[in-house]
Amino acid sequence: MKGPKHVAFIPGVPVDKGGVETSIMNIYNGLDRQEIQIDFIVRKPQKGYYHDEIKALGGEILNMFQGTVHKGNKKWNLLMDVYYVWEFYKAIRRKKYIAVHIANPLSDGYLIIAAKIAGIPVRIVHSNNTGIDDYVRTSRITKLNRKLRSIVCNRFATHKWGCSQEANRYFFGQKNENDARLEVVPNPITISDFTKEEPDKAGARQQLGLSSDKVVFSNIGRFAKQKNQLFLLDFFAEMLKSRSDIHLLLVGSGPMESLIKEKIDILNLHEHVSLLEASSPIPIVLRASDFFLLPSIYEGFGIVLTEAQASGVPCFVSDACQPEANEGLVKYIPIEKGASYWAEYILESINKVEIPKDISKRMLKYDKAVVAPRMQCVYQTGVMYKDA
Repeated sequence: MKGPKHVAFIPGVPVDKGGVETSIMNIYNGLDRQEIQIDFIVRKPQKGYYHDEIKALGGEILNMFQGTVHKGNKKWNLLMDVYYVWEFYKAIRRKKYIAVHIANPLSDGYLIIAAKIAGIPVRIVHSNNTGIDDYVRTSRITKLNRKLRSIVCNRFATHKWGCSQEANRYFFGQKNENDARLEVVPNPITISDFTKEEPDKAGARQQLGLSSDKVVFSNIGRFAKQKNQLFLLDFFAEMLKSRSDIHLLLVGSGPMESLIKEKIDILNLHEHVSLLEASSPIPIVLRASDFFLLPSIYEGFGIVLTEAQASGVPCFVSDACQPEANEGLVKYIPIEKGASYWAEYILESINKVEIPKDISKRMLKYDKAVVAPRMQCVYQTGVMYKDA
């Protein structure tokens, strides 16, 4: 009996806790592993949150730098790019993949060269964002490398996917908008996780130690420049001037965590803000929430908006978030309007929100039970996602 065919899924970094990473696992869990098995290609040795689950399900995590002294823990350079491509080419020859799916092309886009040379018939490049956080000044070499990765991906991809139209434009370029290989493909969630009747809101709040008489706002995301939590704290402090019965849940971790804690100190928000770990159960957090906030500076899609709407939670987001994310529960606010405007707009709107009666039906297209089998069909046959 023949075993499953193998697909190389390339997140690049360890498969850790996060929106895109969770969607990756939803894809993996939604595949028929009798027919398809996934190897996760990374360039770092660290163990990710999902690695044990991946191995338990029969998958492998392959670090392309395992044979080096540094294992990938080294400042990136051109020689590492060359080595990365060569090692991936050798992996392809060993495993005979039927498809390659690059989830982070700004960093891993050169691997499409190895896939092309090796003759892999299905070569998917998946753009998942509309910007990048540079915490140090970006060098000309880095900018050139990103441009070259875009060029080779445009040249050699058989499928060019984005989580939104803007994500496609960001990586593949506006001049390629009419390319027949371009599609908007959703990142899936497990809908049933967010529609369970138990626990109810009171039970969820009890689990999180929250008062039942508060109006609870939440923000879930990496503590990073992109997600703009410092601005969120500014307008939440403005909201508190008008209403003292509100509470904010901040869920995540990341490079700006210390700055966020410092901001909470400066604004004296300790009694009104709870910091929860990134590993906190997101369905429970959303079940406990009345409203969701996402004032991002840029956003490829905002998978958490899918999760919030599946939970029936109205969302107030920046106009940098994409229109495709709105299934009827998203209100967009111009990011440049400032903290006072955001506070006033949100407080005026929270009593006017209506939840569409068909919201559950609208969200089904994001369910892993719908998305993953269609992706599997693409891996196996090479058809477009829309035809799968």
